[in-house]
Amino acid sequence: MARRTGLPAVEVLDACESTNDEALRRARAGAPHGAAVAAVRQTLGRGRRGHVWVSPPGGLYLSVVLRPGVARECLCAIPVAAGLGALDACRALGATTPRLKWPNDLVVPGPGGACKLGGILVELCLGSQPGGSGTAADGVAGVGDAAVCGIGVNLTRPRNNGISPKAVRDGMPAPLPAAYLDECGAPYAAGDYAAVATLFRDAIVRRVDAWAAGLAGDGATAPLAPVLEEYRSSLLGLGSTVAAVAPDGAVVGRGTFFSVDKTGRAILALQGGGTLSFAPEQASLRPAGC
Repeated sequence: MARRTGLPAVEVLDACESTNDEALRRARAGAPHGAAVAAVRQTLGRGRRGHVWVSPPGGLYLSVVLRPGVARECLCAIPVAAGLGALDACRALGATTPRLKWPNDLVVPGPGGACKLGGILVELCLGSQPGGSGTAADGVAGVGDAAVCGIGVNLTRPRNNGISPKAVRDGMPAPLPAAYLDECGAPYAAGDYAAVATLFRDAIVRRVDAWAAGLAGDGATAPLAPVLEEYRSSLLGLGSTVAAVAPDGAVVGRGTFFSVDKTGRAILALQGGGTLSFAPEQASLRPAGC
């Protein structure tokens, strides 16, 4: 996968509190589409819904400024497009087993269930470019609207053979075990950190660009319309019985993970008939036995 021409070089830091915070600062200062910051280590990384994201040595921590120029109500699809881009990068490195777990975690299927390879956090930064008013007529993204896509990927297993501190979980009752990219058929050389970061950045930008072009070309108004079919085929767990777990740990529904709609909501088919649907911020899906 060749580097996308015209993008600025990925800025690689030895350490920072959060690459998303670094990228948000750059976005507010007018950083262009595709500008990116990576760090070998984060001290205050975060995941979705405010969860702590542990950032041990051997991981890729990368945040990308995205300015797709789409209607604001469509920005919610960026995590999906970025997730597909992350899969592209894994495959370009030789790892063919990674899949997506709704809504956009990178996972690897195993005999005992899914293992977590990485996660994505997208945060919006509206009116963040010189000349941008921060407002949008009829829902069209303003000149300065941006999103920052943060991704953390386990590249190599930490020397202590685990994630530390062990008390930190992803907020769910049954945390997923970790998976590592170099154990999925993608050997990782420590000296190529910047190259790996650039590969992931380029793949994410390419997917976001294609998604935005699809929205414009087809006149689509549903956020996920241009990528929905491929997204569904990339998901692990479709057709399985799952529990929908709220951020506070309460089980709010059980059923068969039937589909994902054009807005990104997971649809569960209930045993007695009918369906339930959940937005990503409302619930996480886990095997029904958890």
